[in-house]
Amino acid sequence: MLTLAALVDTLFHVLWAALRVGGVVMIAPVLGAMFVPNRVRLLITLVLSFAMLPVAGPLPSYPPLSVPGFLAVAQELVVGITIGFMLKVAIEAAVLAGQIVSSGTGLSFAMVVDPQVGGIPLLGRFYLIIATLLLLAGNAHLQLIEILAASFGLVPIGGGGLSVGGARQVADFAGLMFVGALKLALPSVAAMLMVNVAFGVISRAAPTLNLFAVGFPITLLMGFLVMLMDIGAHGSIWEQQIAATFATVNRVLTGG
Repeated sequence: MLTLAALVDTLFHVLWAALRVGGVVMIAPVLGAMFVPNRVRLLITLVLSFAMLPVAGPLPSYPPLSVPGFLAVAQELVVGITIGFMLKVAIEAAVLAGQIVSSGTGLSFAMVVDPQVGGIPLLGRFYLIIATLLLLAGNAHLQLIEILAASFGLVPIGGGGLSVGGARQVADFAGLMFVGALKLALPSVAAMLMVNVAFGVISRAAPTLNLFAVGFPITLLMGFLVMLMDIGAHGSIWEQQIAATFATVNRVLTGG
């Protein structure tokens, strides 16, 4: 028989779990995007919080409105935001790669306004959409729920939050974004370098040729061809990227 005490205890479990889950939903890729309505985010947070009840563990003995309670609330939010932030940093490699490729192919003038980060090249938005679809196809969202559930065992509610070693891991993790962006953009950058070298040779052989009129369409065409041939290799790159991300998240939660 469901008693009032059991109902209140379940409600408190859900609210404590919702702090960490809400931190992830607030900033993680796809879930934290501006186009996701706040009501949908709230619904996702509540559903995941109910799903985390079997692994949430015991609640802190002190009341939430006490000084230790406020500290525990802040720690739970920090843990959730950290997990979402690391996933956000990992997928931002697509935007950075798009900016690099846009500069080489002459597409950097095509901008799209993003309410979160401001103006970014349209090619960066295209790479981000491809990355998001590949991550969803690779069940990255299920891995996120799995590591979120495991986090309650690694960092219990009211257990002190992240350690100093874990915080250092988060700071060092930013390098993964640049590594991923370099892997995504390297084929196009190499191809554009060869095209520019060829234009340099042509300009020496035919100084009267107007390279601004001829070179720009050729650069665009070569850029699109290289992207078309290279897009099939993005799947393996994102598999490595997301595997490294979740491995780092696990080290952060365990104290590094």
